[in-house]
Amino acid sequence: MNAAAQKWPSFRLVILLIFFALLFLIVFFRAFQLQVLKSSQLAKLAERQYQRMVPLIPKRGILYDRRREEMAISMEVDSVFAQPKKIKNIEEAALKIGRLLGKKPGELRQKLQEEKPFVWIQRWITPAQRLAIEDLKMEGIHFLKEAKRVYPHGEIGAHIIGIAGLDSKGLEGVELGYDEFLRGEPGYILIPKDGLGRSIISQNPDFRRAEEGCELILTIDKNIQYIAEKELKKAVQACGAKGGMALVMEPKSGEILAMAVQPSFNPNHFPAYHPGVLKNRIVTDTFEPGSTFKTFLLAAILEEGVASPRELVFCENGSYHIGGRIIHDVHKYGWLTMADVIKLSSNIGASKLGKKLGKEKFYHYLKEFGFGKKTGIDLPGEVSGCLPHYSAWSEVGLANISFGQGVSLTALQLTVAMAAIANKGMLMRPYIAKVIQSKDGGIVKENRPKMVKRVISADTANSVTAILKLVTQEGGTGKAAYVPGYEIAGKTGTAQKALSTGRGYSDKRVGSFIGFAPADDPRVVISVIIDEPQGISYGGVVAAPAFRAIAEQVLPYLGVYPKGVTYLAQANPISNEQLGRVPKDPAPKKEEKETDSSLNPGVMPDFHGKSMRQVLQMAHKLGLELKLVGSGRAVAQTPPPGEILWENKKGLVKFQPTI
Repeated sequence: MNAAAQKWPSFRLVILLIFFALLFLIVFFRAFQLQVLKSSQLAKLAERQYQRMVPLIPKRGILYDRRREEMAISMEVDSVFAQPKKIKNIEEAALKIGRLLGKKPGELRQKLQEEKPFVWIQRWITPAQRLAIEDLKMEGIHFLKEAKRVYPHGEIGAHIIGIAGLDSKGLEGVELGYDEFLRGEPGYILIPKDGLGRSIISQNPDFRRAEEGCELILTIDKNIQYIAEKELKKAVQACGAKGGMALVMEPKSGEILAMAVQPSFNPNHFPAYHPGVLKNRIVTDTFEPGSTFKTFLLAAILEEGVASPRELVFCENGSYHIGGRIIHDVHKYGWLTMADVIKLSSNIGASKLGKKLGKEKFYHYLKEFGFGKKTGIDLPGEVSGCLPHYSAWSEVGLANISFGQGVSLTALQLTVAMAAIANKGMLMRPYIAKVIQSKDGGIVKENRPKMVKRVISADTANSVTAILKLVTQEGGTGKAAYVPGYEIAGKTGTAQKALSTGRGYSDKRVGSFIGFAPADDPRVVISVIIDEPQGISYGGVVAAPAFRAIAEQVLPYLGVYPKGVTYLAQANPISNEQLGRVPKDPAPKKEEKETDSSLNPGVMPDFHGKSMRQVLQMAHKLGLELKLVGSGRAVAQTPPPGEILWENKKGLVKFQPTI
């Protein structure tokens, strides 16, 4: 036997050893991958094979206004479910339970015949319905406590607060924008399965309760919000308009005090409304501003020193030919000072001033004021509007933009820009939420006033303000906005609505007025926009009176009183620090829990001294439909306590703040 033949067995042995070593390494790596790298993922897959999870709705955090009035709360309500395999007589159950819940027996029978271990019969039933179903004593029918979102003040603040759906997810407004903080942690029910994947009937299935979300304090003031909504609705109805918007903002901080939109909706019954009504059009919809835009042309001209307020402009006696087009004024004017061009709102005068400024500089200042981009407000759905680049402006285009045509913006952008003038030239970031706090009162997130930039100098802002004051004086287009005892600065606007084709304009208009007060030390900026008013559509006629009505109520409420009037007793205004950072009273009073034994079905309970939440809980237990007026603690009610309700289960409860 030669040497090569003797080495062959040794070589084969080495090959086998290497093969088995590689095989061992592959097995080891696969085991490491399954038991270490993918262990949690595989554990979850295994759980799914022998468990079915039914999610439970979490309790959303409370929404407060700036004075800690509850704007949205979550109440515990009953939901009824079934374990179909444990129901002995499905036909009887469908008939009796369907009658109690107002459901068709056929639909309910179909649910109960499903091959499932868990079936929802109905979410959010009344206490009376639960008692009636319990009296049937049917096996396989069970109840769970779930959270239902309730909006105590109905329509007030609806477009700001938004809505939350059946699954407790935010769908619009703050409910959507701050959903991750408000929604809490969902709970669940675990239904076991056998090796073949069949559900095992359990008498008491395992479940985990849902955890409540964070609380959120808004910048809005419920009372100012009510005033804005009330006066906007009056204005819209008075001129037969399609709709309207009103916005109240603090110019020095950027805090939004009120946002009103018409038509409005009740978030407690939002499925009954068209989806378009649920939008907050103040941030989602754009329009051409019309003559309110002349305010920013004026600011740019004064900042650049292109013209002085007393400089004369010839307004062509009402008809001006430019670039093959004709621009008209409502009234025929000859020579006007620049200040009077703004006071009387001459389109021709604005066109000539825009030409003198130049399109490049005008565009620069419009961008500085925030047009053509989002304001950054903490609300979902904001759009940026449209401000074409100056390179695309023709001679006619520059003239049109000078008096507010050919650009589009939101009511929020217009208000924020005007607030920069009221705030001595400093542009502030608008915001709607002050503080997010955990259930134990800890600060999770906080918004504070933030200056975006200085747009114009304080001297220029003062000069613009002086001219805007002329608008609300005798002879000005906005004299209907004047509030006796106050100096008001503002500007009217009337704009044709562009056709949907993008070419030309319709005969439909938008009338607006935006201003601030007191003019020399502004506390609020208020804008009112009326969409498609019928008949006379000028902003000075349809929007300015609504501005006045809002301002004359809001200013005294904020502690700003007319000149020459002395008030002996004034409410001490609460500082932003007190409103935003203090989560609760230092020693909060414990609310007395109303026991079921103290509530008599069919008898009006005594609500005196109760909080709004307690009243809502008691009313829910008795199936009462109540109208709530005011805030604080209950001080009066109709019907009186102890009265037999018979068929009528409606009433009214008035609240007043505690001193």
